[in-house]
Amino acid sequence: MHFFRNISFWKKLLIMGAIPLALLGVVIGVLSYQKADNVVRQSEKRVLSDTINRVDVSLNVKVRQIDSLMQTVAGSAEAQQLANLREAEAPVLVGTAELAQLCQNLFGPFGEISAVNILLGEQIIYTSRTENAALDPDILTMLYERADRYPGKAIWSNLTTGLYDRELNPADGLLIYIGLRDENEQTFGLVVAEVNPRTFGSYILTKQKILGYQTTFITDREGAVICGDNAVREDWREAILLRYKAGERKSNIELDGTTYYVCSQYNGLTGWVTFTMIPDNKLFPEASSLKQYTVVLVAVSIVLASVFLMIQALAITKPLARLKTGMKQVQDKNFELQLENDRKDEIGELTETFNYMVNRIHILVNQVYQEKIAQKTAEIEALQAQINPHFLYNTLDTINWMLIDRDEMEVSAIVVALGKLMQYSMDTATSMVSLAEECRHVRDYLLIQKFRLEDKLEFTLNFDPSLETFKVPKLILQPLIENAIDHGIHHSGRPGILRVNAVRAGNRVYITVSDNGRGMTPDELYQFKRLLCNDSIGYKNIGVRNVARRLQLHFNDRCEFVVDNTLGGGLSITIVLPIDEVALPDEIAIPINEEGQA
Repeated sequence: MHFFRNISFWKKLLIMGAIPLALLGVVIGVLSYQKADNVVRQSEKRVLSDTINRVDVSLNVKVRQIDSLMQTVAGSAEAQQLANLREAEAPVLVGTAELAQLCQNLFGPFGEISAVNILLGEQIIYTSRTENAALDPDILTMLYERADRYPGKAIWSNLTTGLYDRELNPADGLLIYIGLRDENEQTFGLVVAEVNPRTFGSYILTKQKILGYQTTFITDREGAVICGDNAVREDWREAILLRYKAGERKSNIELDGTTYYVCSQYNGLTGWVTFTMIPDNKLFPEASSLKQYTVVLVAVSIVLASVFLMIQALAITKPLARLKTGMKQVQDKNFELQLENDRKDEIGELTETFNYMVNRIHILVNQVYQEKIAQKTAEIEALQAQINPHFLYNTLDTINWMLIDRDEMEVSAIVVALGKLMQYSMDTATSMVSLAEECRHVRDYLLIQKFRLEDKLEFTLNFDPSLETFKVPKLILQPLIENAIDHGIHHSGRPGILRVNAVRAGNRVYITVSDNGRGMTPDELYQFKRLLCNDSIGYKNIGVRNVARRLQLHFNDRCEFVVDNTLGGGLSITIVLPIDEVALPDEIAIPINEEGQA
């Protein structure tokens, strides 16, 4: 770890990137190889399963064809006539020529059927064999017993020596037979077809073989191999049958040190089982080539990625070094520093953020300095404003009583209103007041302005009664009304009408001060909106700007200050404030609606 701390940053990036990348490459390579190997093997296994399914389908087709022929012969009129010959000591072969012709016509096209025999009891009535031979009594007894057990059904035997003595007929073969039954449902004879298993199996198996190294064979009900496309050792056959009897239809079997994949399919018509097997390493013979290719690909990818990481690390550390130098300059109080930046990537964003941070620090330092000066000025003004306010109240009260004595009631009302204005303005106990209090203050202020302007001013106050207790910053309406009178109505040259409305819509309060003054030109409106957002632009309309700033301080981004203007038709300023539902009562008893008349 000590060594790692002392090496350069770009080397750390290279090490931290190359090692995980190498591990990731190895993991991806191994997983990709395993996935490809598994996909190919599963695909080949499905091919093997499809192969034995097709073998089974072909076997069913061939078996059903032969079964149909056997049913046809057994049910023919020629075969039924044999029932009348059972009692004859030396039966006359009546109708055997027609029966022989029927058998030749039906079974002739099937090369798998080597001979057809028709038995009456233990006598051969008809055979297509060229040589005569003695019947095997044990086989004959077994055939009659099974024919009685399954009447009217064609039965396929296991691998057997056939109808005749083994010494005369040593070759293994298959028999398909069906009983001849009389009108009393008694079995009196047999139709027996001898099937060559090699010809029968090769016709089916050779058509279905797809994969190399694949061996497919068919066994009878006792597990003897009927036919196969390759020779199967006896010990292998026994091992495969053992797994099959244990319920494993698909399995991997170790045979002489080689793993084989074996799958099987049972045939319901004959009771035979079709097996197909292939060495497990032959399911995907290209696996070793794929492994070598994967290793080479992973190695080359790691080398190329390492080179790319080294280049990238150097590209990152160079601008970081420049940032480091810039930070040292800022540490030395160079707050006017701005680094050149022409990059559009994350390093460029970091440099841009650094420049923004330095510029912001510079602005905040100047702002704190200006706020300190403003704070000192405000403290001085506050001390001056607190010089014996009671003296002013008492003086105004004295003037009021003198006016009452002289019956100057109108002037007295103005003095009372002025006293209330001074008391409301100089009360610094709270910065938030109810909208009702703000409304009363506006009414007092407008009464004074009404006395001053006489017929040149009419005013209307409309406030939603449900907003009586709604809290607003103190003295937010008087500066707007003063601005409307001094800059709108006063210069319009016609009687002025001023309206103050406060309504509730949803979860917001809309307070609007509008006049019918001269309005603003587009340039004046633009400068006015800039004034609301920038403290450094002049001193005109400073009261409106202070209202906007105070609302922003109280409500942050939840308030809006909307200015609507019509040149020659007046100006409208709307304050949009959020409602605190808890602060509003459900019912208001005293509505506020004041109107000023000439």
